[in-house]
Amino acid sequence: MNQTRSPVSRSARVPALWVPVALLAYGVLRFVDRLGGTDESGPLWVAGHLCFLAAIFGIAVLDVLLWRGLDKSIVADTADVVGLAGAAAFIWVILGDIFPAVDTDFPAPDVVTLLGPPAFLFGIFALLAVAAVRGQFSWPHWVLVVLGFCCIAASLVLLPVAAALLMVGFEPLRSHRRLLDAPRIAGSRSSTPEQ
Repeated sequence: MNQTRSPVSRSARVPALWVPVALLAYGVLRFVDRLGGTDESGPLWVAGHLCFLAAIFGIAVLDVLLWRGLDKSIVADTADVVGLAGAAAFIWVILGDIFPAVDTDFPAPDVVTLLGPPAFLFGIFALLAVAAVRGQFSWPHWVLVVLGFCCIAASLVLLPVAAALLMVGFEPLRSHRRLLDAPRIAGSRSSTPEQ
């Protein structure tokens, strides 16, 4: 019996919770900041971007945890590398927004700002899809995760909606009802002699 999967599943609980919470906080801070007529440099604006940074970092952590919990394959390996590269690009751009010195001394090339977000999304979508194909994640939850990130891509005004969708979409990662335990269960069933 493979006992290596359950600890990974338990480890995924924290980032699967902090990502939607951080995005919700970003949405609320952004809304309040806009009410006050922001100049895009005030404390609420910075705090909101720090929350966004935390959410991106959380997805990078989930990429690694998902990859570790899945049987290795070209698709999973590629999704992990591309997703982490996309997260790094996102983090680079956000740090440049928060700290002007970073943007001045180490400006992100156009290719980074252009390809970073789709690479970031490909990583988490593909890893969760691999888990779903293997019966380790629910397809309806995968759809909710995709819809959540589509809301963010459509408009930052939809951040609270995105946070709600991701909170529900990531639920199997927090409860580990399906994720990463299915192969162990399937293996134990297949090893049971027929009656």
